[in-house]
Amino acid sequence: MQPIRLGLVGYGKIAQDQHVPAIQANPAFQLVAVATQGKPCAGVENFQSLGQLLDNGPQVDAIAFCTPPQGRFALVQQALAAGKHVLVEKPPCATLGEAMELVSQAHKHGVSALFAWHSRYAPGIEAARDWLATRTLQSVQIDWKEDVRKWHPGQAWIWQPGGLGVFDPGINALSIATHLLPLPLFVESAELRVPDNCQSPIAASIRMSDARHLDVRAEFDFDHGHDELWSIEIRCAEGVLRLDNGGALLSIDGVRQAVSEEGEYPAVYRHFQQLITDKARDLDLQPLRLVADSFFVGSRTLVEPFYD
Repeated sequence: MQPIRLGLVGYGKIAQDQHVPAIQANPAFQLVAVATQGKPCAGVENFQSLGQLLDNGPQVDAIAFCTPPQGRFALVQQALAAGKHVLVEKPPCATLGEAMELVSQAHKHGVSALFAWHSRYAPGIEAARDWLATRTLQSVQIDWKEDVRKWHPGQAWIWQPGGLGVFDPGINALSIATHLLPLPLFVESAELRVPDNCQSPIAASIRMSDARHLDVRAEFDFDHGHDELWSIEIRCAEGVLRLDNGGALLSIDGVRQAVSEEGEYPAVYRHFQQLITDKARDLDLQPLRLVADSFFVGSRTLVEPFYD
């Protein structure tokens, strides 16, 4: 079988650190072209835009998008209209409406498509989901605290409208929670703490629930320069499940459990390959909806300016 010829749009930190290594390690894919306005990707043809790649580049079957969410909608539209399968890095778009339209267009053009909520593929997630399936849920506590200067150095887009601020990492936690829990979540209240020189929050406290009144709370902090923390603790009548390191570690009642040895992005591309083979789509909008609802109902508190 011939490999899937893949184009990559955007060649920043996430593409260099995660996407390209995962693509190169998967024999089902062949990276043949990159569209970037920055540093070129070695070993493949590089183009200044997606349009140039589609018009003048080698033939591609699928395109992965690693650009910032602002402006991504038009690019993915262009790829779908050209009949290409698409993988879209999270968050898929700057607005929920744009993402909903991409779902419609993927169906219209009959191509495979994936909104890549990569944290759902962390090693401990499926084992956690299997354990929770037969348990009685009582409460959920999410703590997602990291240093933006470490993970997004100099990336001003994250503080602009549509950049999501602390929800850029926080949406990873929401993607895990919505994958683990059996019912849709709804935002009851949110407090968004916004630096007075930014448009997006640097920290947030969120309270959520579902139709059975499950108590779900989240604390997000993007200016946490020490002891970074990515944990989800789910209390059940039968015990306590805890995910740490963004889902890489799983424990039940304090006892470490066996998890998958596969990394997040290799699993993402394996799933994308299977979607293409099955002529299927995986375009879940729930994590982005929860972010949108947090902005919609949340109170805003100005805090001291943020400087990178």
